Amino acid sequence: MQIARVLGHATATVKHDSMNGWKLIVLQPLDINYQPDEFPQLAIDPLGARKGDYVFFTSDTKYIHKLTGRNDSPIRFSVQGILDRVPESVGNGS
Repeated sequence: MQIARVLGHATATVKHDSMNGWKLIVLQPLDINYQPDEFPQLAIDPLGARKGDYVFFTSDTKYIHKLTGRNDSPIRFSVQGILDRVPESVGNGS
């Protein structure tokens, strides 16, 4: 599980059947200091995160297969939680 900031939403006109009905969001993974880490990633969002929200996300395939009800899903990342508040080091401008 890792923290990320939601950069926005994505729309796919052609996608795997297991992705039908899921909201797709673009996440910027963050390191321990809440700085960008790696490249942005695409994830499914069962919770309704909005642009600018901080979320926990996972790449646990067992969780994703259970969530989608499909063992053949190509989905790699899923939001697991939305942070209630902005991490202090981000809010201070640190």
